[in-house]
Amino acid sequence: VKIAPHALRRFTIWRHIWEDPYNLGYQQTRAIMCLASGGLFGLGVGRGLLKNVFAADSDLAFATVSEEWGLIMGCLTVFCIIALAMFCIRTAMLARSSFYTISSCTAAAVMLTQTILNVLGTVDILPLTGVTFPFLSNGGSSMIGAWGLLAFIKAADTRQNASFAVRLVKRRRGELDE
Repeated sequence: VKIAPHALRRFTIWRHIWEDPYNLGYQQTRAIMCLASGGLFGLGVGRGLLKNVFAADSDLAFATVSEEWGLIMGCLTVFCIIALAMFCIRTAMLARSSFYTISSCTAAAVMLTQTILNVLGTVDILPLTGVTFPFLSNGGSSMIGAWGLLAFIKAADTRQNASFAVRLVKRRRGELDE
């Protein structure tokens, strides 16, 4: 609370953003209005008004995408992260070791948690935490972290030729198996 007093303000305004829409609830009220104004198909790239709100490209990434590209595209971005988590569950059963199973499932859980916190924080179901949306939010450390998590998920994949660690060795004709 002493290091980041804005976090306490976000928790105090949670579920009461419309009581102070021009001060403490400014980000979330604008995000909800922009979500609604985007409709199903969006306003068009660069035509949204949320880009004028502070940290809209990191904290409110779901609302920005939904305003400019539409709610359908916003839901598809969430579905991509869910599909990645489902892929992780499928590959966890076939992983090379328990380390790869645990690390890939943990990485998928972190990505899923980030997505849930960003989306539900944007629409005021959960407090706005400032957690980024994986692969979508602006910021170098967020992007490097998301790619690192994806590397853990990919390392657990044991399909032939799917990663550098598991390669099918092609044998020449006439070689014997020993």
